[in-house]
Amino acid sequence: RLRAAATRNPGDGMDTRSDIIERMRRVLEHAGEWWARQSTTARWSAMGVVLGVLLGVVIAFALAGGDDEGPAVVVTPVLPTPVVATAAPTATATPTTTATAPPTATATAAPTADAGSTPTPTATPTATPTPTATATPTETPTAVPGIPTYGTLEALRGAVGEAPDATLGRIRIPVLGVDAAVGQRLVSGSRMQNPTGPSDVVWYDLSLWDGLGGAPGGGGNAVFSGHVDYFLQIPWAEAIYRGNGVFRHLSLLAPGDVIEVEIGGQTLRYSVVWQRQIAADSNSREILSSDVGVDSITLITCGGEFDVASKTYDERVIIRAERIPT
Repeated sequence: RLRAAATRNPGDGMDTRSDIIERMRRVLEHAGEWWARQSTTARWSAMGVVLGVLLGVVIAFALAGGDDEGPAVVVTPVLPTPVVATAAPTATATPTTTATAPPTATATAAPTADAGSTPTPTATPTATPTPTATATPTETPTAVPGIPTYGTLEALRGAVGEAPDATLGRIRIPVLGVDAAVGQRLVSGSRMQNPTGPSDVVWYDLSLWDGLGGAPGGGGNAVFSGHVDYFLQIPWAEAIYRGNGVFRHLSLLAPGDVIEVEIGGQTLRYSVVWQRQIAADSNSREILSSDVGVDSITLITCGGEFDVASKTYDERVIIRAERIPT
């Protein structure tokens, strides 16, 4: 190879330039032929590409130019935004349901009645009658050897029967499946006593109080109450009950639902006209008032939240029903 290079003709450089020119001519000729075959759209696209390349080259040379004082384009660095450490907000804890032991007793069955009236001379209470505080047993009933525990009213009635003092009559609420014995309480003092057990209902004789209550079918406002639940030993039997009371579902009643009161050898039928839920400490003069215009009954039980410390519910469910003409 070295020998071939040494003997190369000095005119070979001119031939090389001729070859380059000839090749360029052929390239241009082929390019012209290709150009002639293309559509107008393709030609404009090709021209755009060529112009873009040329423009890029020009810009690149412009940016590369300049003197020693610095670059033609100054790039200002973007400083990171300082992060200010802040205390994380304290998340509000979502209340969780904590399993607790069942309440040791049901809440008062009747509301506070701030009637502001004076009873007749047959009794000398110092205040308007109010419901009895929840009975507080000495300990929460638990399984005791030899003493059975019942969890439904049907099972309780089947085993130990009705409360022995619930002999006034019966109350039935067909839509709720309620069929309960009714007893009575003469309200001679400032407290309205609870029903005897979970399965019976009490009618309150408020005849000693001017403007309050009434007898069933007597044209006034006969007031009844029943437990919403019960967690106690049964007063009249060697048995423990832990479950729903007779008025557990009283809040489900709606206007038009029928309530029957069997008393004195006849059955009185009433239709629900309204339902209310009031605070336990509300002034309930209106609830117990005998000024109702139409022979009526009022059913009362507990509602709202149960306070384990005081063993009471914070609200009362009230049902008012009016006599259905026969």
